[in-house]
Parts: sequence; C-alpha cells; structure tokens
Amino acid sequence: MSEAVRASAGPAPGVSRRPGERLHLSIAGIGIDLTWAGGRLTRGGAHRFYRQFLRDENRRSQRGRPNVALHVECGELPTVTPERMIFDAMANHWRLFRTDGQAVFEVFHPLPPHPLIQVSVMAPDFTSGRVYLAPATTSHPSSWSLPRMMRPFGELLLIQHLLRERRGVLVHALGVADRGAGLLFVGRSGAGKSTLARLYKLHADVIILGDERVVVTAEHGGFWLSGTPWPGDGFTVSGDRVPLRKVFFLEHGSRNALIPDTRLTLYGLLFQQLFLPFWREDALGFAVYFAHQLITAVPACRLAFVNDRTAIEFLHGQG
Repeated sequence: MSEAVRASAGPAPGVSRRPGERLHLSIAGIGIDLTWAGGRLTRGGAHRFYRQFLRDENRRSQRGRPNVALHVECGELPTVTPERMIFDAMANHWRLFRTDGQAVFEVFHPLPPHPLIQVSVMAPDFTSGRVYLAPATTSHPSSWSLPRMMRPFGELLLIQHLLRERRGVLVHALGVADRGAGLLFVGRSGAGKSTLARLYKLHADVIILGDERVVVTAEHGGFWLSGTPWPGDGFTVSGDRVPLRKVFFLEHGSRNALIPDTRLTLYGLLFQQLFLPFWREDALGFAVYFAHQLITAVPACRLAFVNDRTAIEFLHGQG
C-alpha cells in the first residue's frame, strides 16, 4: 500500500481534519457520518431513496454517535495490493481483503471489462476510513453519487455493524408497517415480494419499509423491523421502524392461504434469505443464533397468495 493511502486510512481524526461538506445517514439505527471536500454530491435519480435516512448533526444515530466515519474523495483511485484475501466476491464485482492492518473493499463495474470504480480503505473494525471513487462522468470529474457509493459498500458496513454489536440482521424480504404492526414477508427472488408491495400500496394506512432489503433487530425486549434505502422493483422505501409482529414466507398460490410448517423448516427458509458475513466466523455464528431466536419468538408461517386485492384483504382478516 502506498504511503498516501496508509496515512489516509486511519481512524476518525483523519476524517475530521478536513470537514468540507457533511451529511449523516442512519439506517436501522446504524449511523454513518460522511464528509467530503472539493467534490460535488449529485442528488438526482436514486438519491431520493436516501432522503428519509438523512439526519441532522444533532441526531446522527440512535446511540448519539456515528458508528462509522468516512471521508469521500473523487478522482484517481489508489493501487492497493492484497496481503490476505478476506472474501472474494468477484462474481458480484467486489472483494474484501487486508493490507497493512487495514480492511480494503474494492468494487468493480458490473459491465465488461469490469474496471475498478471504488476503493474503501477502512480501519480494522470498520468504524472509519476513506472512500475513493472513480468519477461518475467525464464531464463532471469531481462529482460523486451516494447510491453509487453505498451499493454494495453500504450493505457491507450495515451487516458488519449490526452483527458486531449483536443487534440484528439484513434480510432479503418485504417489510410492511400495517396499521403500526411490522409484517415481514421473506422470499427468494420471484417469490412475490414486489408483487405484494404493489398491492399494499393501494392502502393508505400501510407503509412499505422496503421490498428487497430490510433489517430485523432485537431491542427493548422485542424484535423490530426497519427499512433500508435499497429498494427492489417496487421502488419504495421508508426510514421508519416498527415492532415486528408476524413473519410470512412467500409463495404464489391459486388461493390465499396460511400454511403452517415446522419451526425447523421455517428457520431454514429464513436462513437462506439472510445477508451473511461469511468473512467473520463469530458474526456468522450470531446470525445463526439470531434467526433461531426470531423464529422461536415471533409467529411465523408460509403464505400462499394470489395477485389481486384479495391478498391484502385476507391478511387483514388474520388480525
């Protein structure tokens, strides 16, 4: 690693020396403090999904201090040689490795020839670091995009801190606040999460927390459901958090029906849809434990549904 990168990769003091511009994100209670200087943050397109997750300086996170402090730089990317690979996800266009005691997260463009577009040099505990971004366009070489920076890097940070603090998990699911009650609809791609979200949108007393990625946490003696800024095909998100009351495992059907199943089967269905930290054995163990506790404590069953308004009427009839 170059001396320049090594110097800039240190903890939060390296961030606060160049305040420049600043914003604060809070996703499921995990606070992310972002600073940058000399660049221009673009606020069009998918940036709208982040608006509900922005907090003012006095409300950086639910715990009063940010969990992560990052400084963003747009321009030339540093060249960093891996010393030890932590997790190679090149099939998904990213990888995580360690060099000089730092954790380095690289993101590659999804289209051939897959150029490197982001290098994040982090403290070993992921609480601070520098994010280097390739310019989004040649016409604006110093501009950068929050959605582009946070996928998949932001997901990694969220998973890391949820599990590090033994708070919860990120789930591939639809999350709904229906008259104040949190409903979690878990399902693989194609199971009907976005379809059900569109049906729920017709009801004014329902908030769609997210139809692709939501967070479940254990706090204050119960389980809670929170949205994230990463939507699916429903393109709806919310920064709200509500008590989790029921868990459903989605499947399409010829009629609307609740299908009881064994706790072990439901646990397996849930575990398949967790975003797991394969790079940390202790965190992976916590995810296994958390999923078991969730299925044990919250009413859960399979849900077959049809693609019309009767699906929501059926769910309302279940109380």
